[in-house]
Amino acid sequence: MILSIPSMFPREDRIHVVRDNETETWRSDFTDRKADVPQLLLVEQQVPGSQILPHFHGIDQFQVFMDGDGKLGRHEIAPISIHYTNAWTGYGPIVAGDRGMSYYVMRPGFDVLGSQYLHVPESRKYLTRGGKRFLLAENIVRKSKDELRKLAAVQTERVIDVGADDPDAGVFAHVVSMGPGVSFTGPDPRLGGGQVLLVLEGSMLYEGRELGLRGAVAVTNEEGPVTVLSGANGVQILHLQYALRKKAAQEAH
Repeated sequence: MILSIPSMFPREDRIHVVRDNETETWRSDFTDRKADVPQLLLVEQQVPGSQILPHFHGIDQFQVFMDGDGKLGRHEIAPISIHYTNAWTGYGPIVAGDRGMSYYVMRPGFDVLGSQYLHVPESRKYLTRGGKRFLLAENIVRKSKDELRKLAAVQTERVIDVGADDPDAGVFAHVVSMGPGVSFTGPDPRLGGGQVLLVLEGSMLYEGRELGLRGAVAVTNEEGPVTVLSGANGVQILHLQYALRKKAAQEAH
């Protein structure tokens, strides 16, 4: 399955969520909430000082912090930062700064289990499952259109990479920058658990469809490599890949 989304700005029909600790957030869904569909959503934590308490999920995920500032556990967070966790890995609290904060949540499938809070005894039993992993890449700089137009070759900055012999083999986060009219083919999604390409600046074309600022392509791991073309002003893409899990590995062979 390959999904293309022209832009992922806050939706007019975004959902107002009041969590267990009375923290207010707003959620924009860009994909169907179904188990076999990649999940891409935007969380707006607009109230300064608000907290989402420490919790975990039953699925691997990336979070991309795009606007505002705050803290993730003990880490100060500012745009652009990427946070990766395995399923069953606790993290948080997520604390909004003076300007609030917003971030994308990206998963290879819908999170059927939902948020499981660490202070809830019934939830903690799940923490015995799986290896824990917390990866953080910070200070990712967005290039201007002028900088992109001047690029003579594709530039790839590898901000997260996990080795082939690692239990979480397949995980990566790369920042790919291209000048105008350049073709880019990424690594084979079957080597991981699926991929997301997110436009940080400029635009890209996928199968003739132009995807502008914060547009995205989500790819499940049974698909082959995806090729995109940079737009008239070039493009800067955040290219993410999930870990290759046992089920995915068996299907790949």
